[in-house]
Amino acid sequence: MADDDSCPPGKATTQLSFEPSPDEKPAVLIIGGLGYVGRFLALHLHQNQLACSIRLVDKVLPQLARLAPEFSEACSSSNFMQADASREQSLTKIFTPPPSCPRKEYTYVFNCGGETRYSQEDAVYKARSAELTLNLARECARRKTPALVEFSTGQIYKPPNSSIIKSGGCKEDSTTRPWTKLAKYKLVAEEELEKLRKTEGLRYTVLRIGHIYGPYDVGFLARGLCLAKVYERKREEMKWLWTKDLRVNTVHVEDVCTAAVLAAKWCASIAPDQEPSLNQRAFNIVDQGDTSQGTLATIFSQIFDLQTGFQGSLISQFARFNMESVVDDVNEEILGPWAELLRENGITDSGPLSPFMEKELLRDCDLCLDANKARTVLGWRAGEGKEGLSVEGVRRVLDSYRRMGWWP
Repeated sequence: MADDDSCPPGKATTQLSFEPSPDEKPAVLIIGGLGYVGRFLALHLHQNQLACSIRLVDKVLPQLARLAPEFSEACSSSNFMQADASREQSLTKIFTPPPSCPRKEYTYVFNCGGETRYSQEDAVYKARSAELTLNLARECARRKTPALVEFSTGQIYKPPNSSIIKSGGCKEDSTTRPWTKLAKYKLVAEEELEKLRKTEGLRYTVLRIGHIYGPYDVGFLARGLCLAKVYERKREEMKWLWTKDLRVNTVHVEDVCTAAVLAAKWCASIAPDQEPSLNQRAFNIVDQGDTSQGTLATIFSQIFDLQTGFQGSLISQFARFNMESVVDDVNEEILGPWAELLRENGITDSGPLSPFMEKELLRDCDLCLDANKARTVLGWRAGEGKEGLSVEGVRRVLDSYRRMGWWP
C-alpha cells in the first residue's frame, strides 16, 4: 500500500545481481500452471524468454481450462503435464524435467496451486493447500532446489487498526490472525516451509498478495462487476456494507508475475541460513493505489449506469451478527436477474463469472498491506498504468470478458 520510492542506493541491484546468460536460464516448474496466476506466469516467462524450460502441472487439462488465445503457446501441450501434486507418489514424475530441458533439476518451483474457493470445509484446505505445499517443500529440500516460491495471501494478518493503516498497512512482521479459512491454511503452509528451512535447508520465499485482478479475472473484482451489472439492470442503488474506507488492496496479475520472478532470483541468490525467519523471507505484494471500497464505488459508478453508496451503521451492525442470512438474501436477489441477463444476451455458457457472494469476503476486515519491502529488496514496481485500480484498468477487464463471450 504505502509507496516509498527511497530505495537505498544499489540495494536491489546488490541483492539481484545474478542474471543468467542465455545458456544459464532457469528451468521452471509451475504447480497449478493452468490456474489464474499460473497461466499468466507461464505467459510472462514465455514472452520474455526468461526460462530454458517451462513445465506446467495441473489436474485440469488445457482443453478444459478456458484459456484465452494468447496462452496457446505458453500453455501448450508440450509444456503441460496432468498430475496431482498433492499426491506424494506423483512427485518424482513431476520433478523430472523433460528430455528437452538442458538442466537435470528445476531451478525455480512456483506453487500457484491450492484451493482458491472460499467457505470450504477445513479438510479441503488442509488437503489441497497445506499438504500440497508440504509435499512440494519436502521434494524441493531433498533435491536442493534453489528457489521455491509460495503464493500466499495478505488475509493471514490480523486486520489492522486505523493507526497501522495510516502508517502504510501491515508489514511482513505484523501480527498474524487469519480471517478466512483459506488464509488459515496458507499460514499453516508458510510455517511448515520455515520448519523445513531450519531442518532440511529448504530455500523458499513467500508472496503475501492482495486481491489479484486483470484480464479474465474471476475472483474478487469479478464478483463486484457482476453485482454492479445486476444492480444496473434492476435500476437500484448498489450499496456496500461497512464504510468507504474499508481497505481491499489490489494488484494486477501481471505485476504478481514480475514479483514472483524477482523473488525467485532473490531466493536463489541467498543461502538457507540467510534471512533466518519466515517474516524475513516473505514479501507483501500490492499496488500503490491503496484500493478501498470507496475506490470501487467511484469506479463502478463511472462505468455502469447506477448509483453507489454504503449501508448505514444500523444495517451494517445487523449484518455483523447475521451474516449468513444477509448473504443468503443477497444471493437470492441477484442470481435470478444475472441468469436473465445471460439469457437475454444469448449467452448459454457464462463461463466462470458469477455474482454469488461468499460470507467470508463480506467481513469487516481491512486487507491493507505495505509492499515497501518488495520495492526495496526486490526492486519490484507495479507496471505503468497499473499503479492502482482505475477506470481504464477495469474497462480492460470487462473487454476481456467480452472477448471470451462471458459478459452480458
